[in-house]
Amino acid sequence: MVTSHEPNEDRLDRVERILAETVAGLAEARTALAEAAATQAEAAAASDERLTRMEAMVEANTAAIAALGERVDQLSEQQQRTNQDMSVIKGWQTELTVERNAGKIFRRLSPRGSLMRIYPKDELAHYISRGTRHDFITAAEGEDATAIDFLMEGTDHTGAPVMFALEVSYTAGFTDIERAVRRAPLLAKMLGRETVIPAVAAEVISERFEESARDYKISWAYVPNGNRIMQ
Repeated sequence: MVTSHEPNEDRLDRVERILAETVAGLAEARTALAEAAATQAEAAAASDERLTRMEAMVEANTAAIAALGERVDQLSEQQQRTNQDMSVIKGWQTELTVERNAGKIFRRLSPRGSLMRIYPKDELAHYISRGTRHDFITAAEGEDATAIDFLMEGTDHTGAPVMFALEVSYTAGFTDIERAVRRAPLLAKMLGRETVIPAVAAEVISERFEESARDYKISWAYVPNGNRIMQ
């Protein structure tokens, strides 16, 4: 009887052994899967952390670029203001040079002529009042006319009276020509003169200035010690 049951017991042992090995293999596989999952989770966490750092760096760089752009804009505005201030200062210096050398400027505008006087602003204001009162000119025209830099009166080489409405700039351009041409006839109306000649004086002339001066038939001159430079 005992001998007849041995084959079954062997089979049971083999089955148990196989089951045990299978369970052990499954346990190892589960452990391996758990370790792989943990490794993947760690890698994902590291990747997220790295991505977060990169996003922070991008934000920081974006902020730095924005701040730099703002600073550049501020410097550009400051430079523009500085250039404008320098332009104003150069204009004042040129006007002072013209005032100190008015006789030379007049003779450059009217060769062998002679300067008699420069009209002061308060006297021009008197003519404005009279002109607007008698409807020779409008108040706006009067204000525009008296914005002329210099109104010079004298005689030409023949001794005939001559008057120049003179615009002064460090760098003369078309705007100066336009102002002189516009203001000269207004000043003639104010003073009851037949003709006031538009004129420009400058240290530097802009491109095509001489051509425009010829087209508009204005007189012009370099200030003393001015450079014959075209910009």
